[in-house]
Amino acid sequence: MTTSRARRLRHAAAGFALLALATGPAHAEKTLSDYLPDDLETTLSGSYLAALSATRAADVDAATLFFEDALSQDPDNPMLLDRTFSMLLVNGRIQESLPIAERLILSSDSNRMGQIVLGIEALKAKNYRESSTRLAKGDRGPLANVTASLLAAWAAQGQNETDAALKIVDTMNGPEWYGTFKNFNMALIADVAGRQDEALASIEKAYQTDSASMRVVEAYARLKARAGKKDEALKALDTFAKSSAAQPLIQKLADEIKAGKTPAPLITTVQQGAAEVLYGIGAALSTEKGGDELGTVYLQLGRYLDPKSDLITMALGDLLQGAQQFERSIAVFQQVPKASPLRRAADMQIAVDLDALGRSDDAIRQLKRLVAANPMDFEALTSLGTIYRGGKRFQESADMYSKAIAAIDPSDPRNWLLYYYRGVAYEQAGDWDKAEADLLQSLKLSPNEPQVLNYLGYSWIDKSINLDRGMAMIKKAVDLKPDDGYIVDSLGWAYYRTGHYDEAVSQLERAIALKSDDSTINDHLGDAYWKVGRKLEATFQWAHARDMNPEPAAKERILAKLAHGLDKVEESKVASATGNTVTDATMAAAPAPTTVPGSVTVGEGDSLWKIALRLYGNGELYQKLIEANRGKLRNPNRIVPGTVLEVPPAP
Repeated sequence: MTTSRARRLRHAAAGFALLALATGPAHAEKTLSDYLPDDLETTLSGSYLAALSATRAADVDAATLFFEDALSQDPDNPMLLDRTFSMLLVNGRIQESLPIAERLILSSDSNRMGQIVLGIEALKAKNYRESSTRLAKGDRGPLANVTASLLAAWAAQGQNETDAALKIVDTMNGPEWYGTFKNFNMALIADVAGRQDEALASIEKAYQTDSASMRVVEAYARLKARAGKKDEALKALDTFAKSSAAQPLIQKLADEIKAGKTPAPLITTVQQGAAEVLYGIGAALSTEKGGDELGTVYLQLGRYLDPKSDLITMALGDLLQGAQQFERSIAVFQQVPKASPLRRAADMQIAVDLDALGRSDDAIRQLKRLVAANPMDFEALTSLGTIYRGGKRFQESADMYSKAIAAIDPSDPRNWLLYYYRGVAYEQAGDWDKAEADLLQSLKLSPNEPQVLNYLGYSWIDKSINLDRGMAMIKKAVDLKPDDGYIVDSLGWAYYRTGHYDEAVSQLERAIALKSDDSTINDHLGDAYWKVGRKLEATFQWAHARDMNPEPAAKERILAKLAHGLDKVEESKVASATGNTVTDATMAAAPAPTTVPGSVTVGEGDSLWKIALRLYGNGELYQKLIEANRGKLRNPNRIVPGTVLEVPPAP
């Protein structure tokens, strides 16, 4: 690529308008014409900018199409080669990425992802020697090293070189987390090779270091059962089931073993083994901040090697859901076969996606179908309760949670969340007695849950009951989760409600530092500032809160405080028991005088806000006073009675 061409692409945004793109994920069958106005031909810079715009909008299909078009107009551009290659992988179009991978390694033999993808393609085609050659090339960082090494081990096993395969894995050096990957894959390789004793020894090590990994537990149980140690297999499965959410594959395996069946190996082919490598790494990447794109690539490559793996399909759908690509997530979950043990889980996640897309009615219908098929499906019932709660249908929400609780063991500590959810629903529905009982039961099952401690403690203080116990609960919640802005806000507001305003300011300022974009926290800090005499700062915080799209009732309160100050709002008899609900009468703006004087003398108790309200009929015009009196106001929040201020004309 010439220097001028590279510069043009880097600075294209300065000279070209963005093409109009749909912001949601597109359907796979779409073409460029679906994104362009009629008869508009593409240009290099236009397609490049459109690709960048689509990438920012998480429209993977559009981004891929426009990068492909840009590349077709500048086929030797290494940056476009690399981005088009990456987007094809993210989109799962692996076959179409292969020619670009070839071109990438021609220009740079050390291109690690290009070599890995070509190595995977060779492994899929059972060209194991070529795969080994490919995987030995390319730059190596920790992630590329573990990927290439484990895939190379499976390629060696494909050549029936089991000793070499095991040696590749065993001699891997890297971070501590390499250990589980090493032992797990050594067990699978030995098992595929029919070396059961070695497989058992390796899976024992993997299980000892990571008994919380579902795949490690499943491989361990399968190997133990096939070795005649069914009791050990069932014990491992039962322990895992008791410590985690329901896993259909674990339950299915346990049922098989109890029925006297000998389970099949976890992995039976080299391709499945290599896909397992990619699944494990991709799933791990998806939990890391910023790991969505690379995690998607690994999972797409895993599906390419083992397209029948429902587990990889589910992991990809989960990743897309977490990345808020809900339509793409639905499309992936729908690919899980109806007969799969994971289909019900896929249907559950489709409902979650539908709700996230604002299609709550569709989500409810989806979940009701699951409940109709199994009235004791507590996960579907719980999800229904949560959707109803999100839609402020609190009594219906509580009813669904009650049905979910009836379907479980009420003494199981893992079920604290259901009681918490139902308690919140009851509280929002105005049934405090039932809410309090559920919140206490939730804490009985799991005493150290920050959100429950926070919710119950805050509710008590807000109702002026159990004040000491409530404050202790909130402090404990903050200790357990000190970086949660909402919980720190609760502590600050608890201090405020009990009259400890200085402590309230300290905690609410910390809450703002943790969660600056929350309207309620800004509103609370404004109130606390007002109480300690920092009235100008209070108006700043209320103005911030007003501009953050608060709920209508909250916005009404904020506007009243901005117009009249907190004292007037609290003094008005139209305030509620919490001192915050106001009527339209309270909202009436102060009448503005027809003329304003050229100067004004600061009186006792005055603030710039009050003076602006008195002079202009609008407290928010205090900034005009600041501008006109910069030489006199070293600290606009501390104005001295007797000071004469210049008054600019009314706007």
